[in-house]
Amino acid sequence: MMLGLRVTEEELRALLVTQLEVLGEAEFEKARKMAARLAIPLERALADHCRIPLEFILKHLAESWGVGFVDLKVSDVKMDALRTVPAELARSHTLVPFELTGSTLRVAMFDPRDRKIRDDIQRRAGLQVVPCLAPEMAIRRVHLLYNEELRGMLERSTGEEVASVLRARRPGEEERSAVDLVNRVLEYAVVTRASDIHIEPFELEGLVRCRIDGVLRDVLSLPRPQDGRIDMDLGGFKADLRASAVPTQWGEKLVLRVLSKEASVIDLEGLGLDPTGYQIVLRNLLRSFGMLLITGPTGSGKSTTLYAMLQRLAAERQNMVNITTIEDPVESTIPRINQIPINLAAGLDFATGLRAVLRQDPDVIMVGEMRDRETAELGVRAALLGRLLLSTLHTNDATAAVPRLLDMGVESFLLASTMSLVVGQRLVRRICTSCRESVTPEETVLRALQARPDFEATIRILQDQGVLSKGADPLSALRLFHGKGCGQCTGTGFKGRLGVFELFEIDEQVRGMIMERRDAASIRAAAISQGMKTMFQDGLSKVFLGETTLEEVFRVAL
Repeated sequence: MMLGLRVTEEELRALLVTQLEVLGEAEFEKARKMAARLAIPLERALADHCRIPLEFILKHLAESWGVGFVDLKVSDVKMDALRTVPAELARSHTLVPFELTGSTLRVAMFDPRDRKIRDDIQRRAGLQVVPCLAPEMAIRRVHLLYNEELRGMLERSTGEEVASVLRARRPGEEERSAVDLVNRVLEYAVVTRASDIHIEPFELEGLVRCRIDGVLRDVLSLPRPQDGRIDMDLGGFKADLRASAVPTQWGEKLVLRVLSKEASVIDLEGLGLDPTGYQIVLRNLLRSFGMLLITGPTGSGKSTTLYAMLQRLAAERQNMVNITTIEDPVESTIPRINQIPINLAAGLDFATGLRAVLRQDPDVIMVGEMRDRETAELGVRAALLGRLLLSTLHTNDATAAVPRLLDMGVESFLLASTMSLVVGQRLVRRICTSCRESVTPEETVLRALQARPDFEATIRILQDQGVLSKGADPLSALRLFHGKGCGQCTGTGFKGRLGVFELFEIDEQVRGMIMERRDAASIRAAAISQGMKTMFQDGLSKVFLGETTLEEVFRVAL
């Protein structure tokens, strides 16, 4: 049986079952049957259903083949290397040259054992080819760099406003068409991993901005596109654009959500939870009934956390449960999970969808959002009747979920009986590892930390975790970190994001307070006294570990 990676079933079995012993024969056989039934590559079935990251499989396959592995990023590609192989050849064989050192050319390939194509590249380029295995999605993304104009834009955008780079024309070049400009924006969004594209009309200009790592950056002015849903194919890299339009004084404002079709769901381990928090989430996730909520504002990563939980549930319970979701929209597809997109035009909202799902013999239900009283009451009753219910709620912190649901009309005795865990979260930008450097914190920063009323409790928590040393003055030798800015982070000092969390686990004391309809401040004080680490405290631990900056934590977690 030949698979997506052109690797045989026997090779994968020998690697994962016999050599590495990360899987049993029964688990491997289930994944094999699932791959055949769903017509997906076996390595994808193993990654999705056996809790083995695809990168782990690829890395060890590469080692067994005697080649390197590279989790290729756009910023890893050197332009002198890219120019050694024509775009048509790179796309047709799913490869990309990314580093040229002397007469040695490193090439990322989806099939690094193809000796014929390696010899062909060596003959064409006159260089010694060193093949490396890389994920197909990563290679397809890098292929966009063969667009010379986009490549130049990325090279120059570190030191210039992106808008001026995109607007620039060569001498004698005619004004670009709207379609050409839209394509440039879409390509820019893909290679910079932007999550949203904002198109905003004003009196004198129409502004286009991209949200990269949670922060909006100006791009350019564009004519207004059509709204709706758009599928785009940029040289083999496929993505969905979900459009939302609202009228403003000067015309419609559009926001395009960029969803990669090839993107895989983040595993629970990859969310950024500390070891204690991970265990709290896992034990509540594996309950047979109850209600688990994710809270935070729009763009705080709630959907990503829900998808990670669903994937873990499907894997832990060996697909022996009926998992159904009701979403708006379905952002990522998870095998063996029934995912229902709401359709307001057809009368299918969260409440009607949930009512229908309850007649489908569900074990686990995920409702995209608790938006109204009817949905909240149905969800709570589903949890009371022996289902595990996952959902999201818009609140500022985890403990505020209780008064929010009570205000929506949920009976206090029902809420006290069903709520098991509330996860509050935000996203902070991650310091770029290519230009990260340590700095001595300013005295004003230390005084601001020491002035916080929770300072002593925070220090104790971080000392118990090993983040800070124990002593009379744990901040005396403290070093913080920041990114000074480089080509790989386009001069921002940040690349990627990570979560900061607070985990509000409902105990008997809190259940009694819910029954008494106590106020939010009292419930929060009780949770903290029982050991709940706040989002700010979790963020501060990530600051001291060199993962983000204090400014980022102050920005999102105060």
